[in-house]
Amino acid sequence: MNNMLIIDRLNSIVSEINDTLKGSYLNRIECLDEYDYIFRFSRSKSKSIFISLNVRNPFVDLLDKKYTFSYVSNFYTKLKTKLLNSCLLSASTLNNDNILALEFLKTTDTYDKIHYKLVFEIFKSNSNLILLKDNKIEEAFRFKGIDTHHPVVKNMTYEPPVKLGNSKELLEKDINYYENYIDNIEQTYLLNKYKVLVTEIKRRLKSLNKKLEKIEVENQEAKRKLIYKDYGDYFLTILNEVKRGESSFDYFGTKVKINETYSPSDNLNYLYKTYKKAKLTIQSTEEYILKTKDEISYLNSILSTIDILNDDDYQELILELTNRKILKIKGQKKPKNLKNAAKPYYIVFNGIRIGFGKNSLQNDTLTFEYAKKDDYFLHIKNNHGNHIIIFDSNPSDEVIKFALQFCVYLSKQTDGEVIYAKVKTIKKGNVEGLVKLSKYESYYIKNLEYDFSTYLKGATRF
Repeated sequence: MNNMLIIDRLNSIVSEINDTLKGSYLNRIECLDEYDYIFRFSRSKSKSIFISLNVRNPFVDLLDKKYTFSYVSNFYTKLKTKLLNSCLLSASTLNNDNILALEFLKTTDTYDKIHYKLVFEIFKSNSNLILLKDNKIEEAFRFKGIDTHHPVVKNMTYEPPVKLGNSKELLEKDINYYENYIDNIEQTYLLNKYKVLVTEIKRRLKSLNKKLEKIEVENQEAKRKLIYKDYGDYFLTILNEVKRGESSFDYFGTKVKINETYSPSDNLNYLYKTYKKAKLTIQSTEEYILKTKDEISYLNSILSTIDILNDDDYQELILELTNRKILKIKGQKKPKNLKNAAKPYYIVFNGIRIGFGKNSLQNDTLTFEYAKKDDYFLHIKNNHGNHIIIFDSNPSDEVIKFALQFCVYLSKQTDGEVIYAKVKTIKKGNVEGLVKLSKYESYYIKNLEYDFSTYLKGATRF
């Protein structure tokens, strides 16, 4: 990129709009969220105009992506009512500034012709999308009063804002931002849609970690009381020498407290009871600690995969959490009839399919139904995570390296130890998604060399 200005990029987009979309009809407007709009035209099934009014860095682009979700707002509804099925006459910039103008001609059912102009003011922290009818303001994303330096008031004649200074240089970080923003729109939408679910998972994790901390303290305290058996054994040897009213006895230099109101035999029972209670506490707390750590690991693994989930995956996750009685999401009905819930995903590297699951059910299905006995199983060691299957009985070193790193990537780590084993050596565990290993190798991965995000964009369900 050779010192391109932001206005140069906009002029280039304007040129492309005129070359590919001029004279075609606006047959669809999509609102992806509060700030992002797509304008699709009859002439091009691939190129559409994308407008983002996000506060941080608003921009316009031409894209060929399709989305299956939508957002509804009053402004979006008004745009659809007035602009849909109108003909795009031209695209231009206004005032040689970062302002895009799209001119439309709308023919009504009664054959009246209305000239509209859609003006996109592309200014950081002050972007706006304004619909003009015969150059008067008809609708706006943000109306602004006459007391502002650039009023946007209904029925007022539109005047572009005064240009301030020269156009800024387009930096590489700006281009990266535009690309990443478009790539992450669906994920941002889903995170917002399932915000309650993610919040509940985080709340549950916080609660479990607090309980775990408390129980671990209780466990350590109980372990310190195991010595009460030794106290009791020693106290038995001096039982005849102890008198009622004594508050302690000496155990090899340690003063051990006893109840001065108890008889010696009652104090002996107290020492042994303290020991037995400590043993029972250790047993119950260690069972709870193991169970709690397992659930914490499981929930952390869910959070680590959140950014690769699609709408169906979220629904399947809710079903899994509900069935396992881990969470009950307020206001969220239990999903029904998810016909693809058990179907895992795969990507292709060097012509070899590499499968992975996004939840416990998919992990089980992948490993015990889709994989053959001579395929290879991978999993992050000592943690919950995605099952990975290399669908090849004799994978190349490059494929193995890719799959090992992919396993680490999915676990949201930059390095880590990965289990590598023949599928025939894997058995189902007692809980869905868990496995028992009889023979395996492990590899420690120190860095990731591949662009796994690109591979994930092409992931397909079996």
